[in-house]
Amino acid sequence: MEDEEKADAVLVSVMDAVPPARTCCSWCHLRCLAATSIICGCSCLGIVALVFAIKAEERRKAGRLEEAKRWAARAQKFILASFTIWLSVLILGPLLLWLLSYAIAQAE
Repeated sequence: MEDEEKADAVLVSVMDAVPPARTCCSWCHLRCLAATSIICGCSCLGIVALVFAIKAEERRKAGRLEEAKRWAARAQKFILASFTIWLSVLILGPLLLWLLSYAIAQAE
């Protein structure tokens, strides 16, 4: 019986020793990505992402982790949208200009 109790105590101590799972993105990294999305992406979405990232960091410092995760997820969505829109403009802009010049050349 004592062996089982010792085994349970060891198991509980091992479970307590496991570090908590990391969030999907560190807080400083999230803020830097948001600032980068202002410069290298669609700036209006990048500003919204930066505001959400700062709110997430404030909630984390206040100890409200669930709210912080929610704000961080919103920031990540806006960062991704900012980069996606900017890359689509960079790719589709020249493609549409080429298509327009091709259509004009075919019309002549």
